[in-house]
Amino acid sequence: MGSPTMTAPSSALETMMKPITSVLVLVSGLAVSACSPASGPATGISSNSAAVSTLQKVNAQAHACWLKDKQFAEYGIVPELDTTSTPRLLIIPRGKPQSLPQAVIVASADNAQFYGPLSSSPLAGRINSDITRWASGGSGC
Repeated sequence: MGSPTMTAPSSALETMMKPITSVLVLVSGLAVSACSPASGPATGISSNSAAVSTLQKVNAQAHACWLKDKQFAEYGIVPELDTTSTPRLLIIPRGKPQSLPQAVIVASADNAQFYGPLSSSPLAGRINSDITRWASGGSGC
């Protein structure tokens, strides 16, 4: 007579423990996967750093070459390298920092390109060849 009474509570306890055990296994698996190291640095951060590095090279050369050149006498260069969005260089009318850029230079790890009104001017070929050379590590005017 004693054994039927013992079986019922044991069976009820087993029934209650099955969902709890399943939840514990699931939580343990999630905890282990959360502790796993990431596969590598975020690509957004590394590609942004590479673009900034490329634009720093272009900026240094542009300041050294263009700002002393008569063809660029009416333009200034404004770097926007410390931005969380796309880093860029702005070519603006000299002495008018709030005016619209005449060209915007953007870069990736080893490439630079530009767009804006100067892209259809006589300076377009020179700008393109200069920034392409500088972005790939070249120097000189």
